[in-house]
Amino acid sequence: MPRTSPPAPADRSLLPALILPVLILSPLLAPMARAEEPVQQEPVQEVVMEAIILRNARDEAPTATNPTATSTTETGAQPRGLDSLLRDMAGVTTQGGSAAEAETAVNIRGLQDHGRVAVTLDGARQNFARAGHGANGSFALDPEMLRSATVTRGPGAATGAIAGAVALRSVSAEDLIPAGETQGGELRLRYGRLSRSPTLHAAWASQLGADADLTFAATRSETGDYRDGDGNLVPAGQRSQSGLLKFGWRPDADHSLTLSGSLLDRSYITGRQTSVPRDTDLRSGMLVLDHVYDPDSDLLALQTTLYRSGMELDQTSLDTSLTPTGESRAYRTETTGLRVQNHALFDLGATAHELTLGLEAFEDKVTTRDSAQASLTPSGQRRVWGLSATDRIELGDSTLSFGLAAEGYSLRSAAGGNSGTSLSPRLALDQPLSDTLTLHLALAQGYRPPALSESLVDGSHPEPADFAVRPNPNLKGERATSAELGLSYSGDSLLAEGDQLTARATLFRNTVSDYIGMVWVGSVFTGYYQYQNINRVRIEGLELEADYERDGLFATVSAQHLRGIDLDTGAELSRVAPDRLVLTAGLRRGADDEIGARLTTVAAKTAGDLSAGSWTTLDLFLTRPLGDSALLALSVNNVLNDTYTPHLETQPAPGLNMQASLSIRF
Repeated sequence: MPRTSPPAPADRSLLPALILPVLILSPLLAPMARAEEPVQQEPVQEVVMEAIILRNARDEAPTATNPTATSTTETGAQPRGLDSLLRDMAGVTTQGGSAAEAETAVNIRGLQDHGRVAVTLDGARQNFARAGHGANGSFALDPEMLRSATVTRGPGAATGAIAGAVALRSVSAEDLIPAGETQGGELRLRYGRLSRSPTLHAAWASQLGADADLTFAATRSETGDYRDGDGNLVPAGQRSQSGLLKFGWRPDADHSLTLSGSLLDRSYITGRQTSVPRDTDLRSGMLVLDHVYDPDSDLLALQTTLYRSGMELDQTSLDTSLTPTGESRAYRTETTGLRVQNHALFDLGATAHELTLGLEAFEDKVTTRDSAQASLTPSGQRRVWGLSATDRIELGDSTLSFGLAAEGYSLRSAAGGNSGTSLSPRLALDQPLSDTLTLHLALAQGYRPPALSESLVDGSHPEPADFAVRPNPNLKGERATSAELGLSYSGDSLLAEGDQLTARATLFRNTVSDYIGMVWVGSVFTGYYQYQNINRVRIEGLELEADYERDGLFATVSAQHLRGIDLDTGAELSRVAPDRLVLTAGLRRGADDEIGARLTTVAAKTAGDLSAGSWTTLDLFLTRPLGDSALLALSVNNVLNDTYTPHLETQPAPGLNMQASLSIRF
């Protein structure tokens, strides 16, 4: 998109709200703490029925960029999509993935598209991309299959990613087979106001002898159109079906292999509220072979993943009566990749070391077909590789991490080629200040190669906005330099005997040199658009996360304050998310028995063509066991019936709606 002019000052800010939870929780919780006798807390059970676990896992990626705190949020059987779950995390937002949009793109700390965020499913890269007014870099999945989402924020999380990474894991045998049993499964039925027909999901796993297991899962779902808070009808109908098969084999105590395959098919109509509706078929699939070699040695803990993933979008143009016009287009991205990683533990003198070595390489083959000859997504080939090494050194109570990554890429298409390499150092320190407080410092560089649709795009925008976009084979990759300062707290018996509080505040600044943006070249009559390296952009912000538990009472806080500017022009960056505060609180009588409420308030975004108004929603949720093997979940969403369109979205969100699910384990 062309650069935007500097916007008017923001009309709202949530900066005061960042400290509001601290002010309100103490007076509310303290009387409750004094009124009751302290009781012994039960152990927390991490894996619950159809739980989706969001991990703010700064130390799970093999980098020296991110501090080592990890927080986990379990949602039980609440019928929520991945988009709403990710939006609960400070610094993370999404584009699409809702009832009105089949594809999902992840935005971390104001950066997205063109590979800036690396997304994997069971270790396989999800690299589908197409140029357009929406996200350039998206994926599609069946949320019923999902079991965990690990989000790492900052450069160095994955090869070629300067914003962060999202690692998704689908259901496996360990999620379904109870301890001491040889087989197990689940049946799930979901229905609500957004559904055209009930969602049906079934999963089953069985051990095949002592050394193997087999997992099968399938889902069928159909959503319908919905109404926003003002009662306006929003077209959002989708039909989806998916299947998954996994085979695990452990030939001996040192080796384990997992072969998995999955398919997703989704059909829907886009653009029904514009002049160009399209009948769309989305197909996504992958095949993954994962091998773990973990002998009785401190120097070897080797994991190797080989995969083939792909996503295809076929679209047929329709007229206003939804009759095919004869024009069609298709986009396909096929990715073949390899990832190897080894963890080694050893001592040098008086210091303990954890050395992580990594290799990652993948190839994207992009194929575009457009009968109108107006595509801005070029066919071609992209190859990316990376080598990384990280040494975490224990220095008494402190941990010092050094990292270095070497990365390279090559692009090929009919418009020419491009290639490049880079070195990126990283440094991090975790310094305890007391038994409960830890200081985190991190400095890191990251590198993002240009994409095919940036460097080698050669085409014209379709009518009526007819303009040319020309290739730039000399386009350089983006280099991010990030600095973080964090303070985390973890303690118990703060307000009452036996309570627990974990909290983390993080200040960060990410400066991206050679940032890639679209600019106008030439005169009014003979000019064209081209992707070029803008000098620098800067994104900085404050993230706050806290989790409190005491004898069944739980409360979580997630807040963010982000700002991003083009350092050349002073213009505010359009895709940097507005201030946001999420408060969740409730009562829990076990991992599967809880009742609570979630309040989300978001400030207005006034920058450029991606502006959005402020909004506030209130959601209520309940999960309740029905006997020993069944679980009922209810949610009432947008209780205030607010009419709003989230930042980055083009369609308004649903108004007041209710969802229910019934899960049975066997």
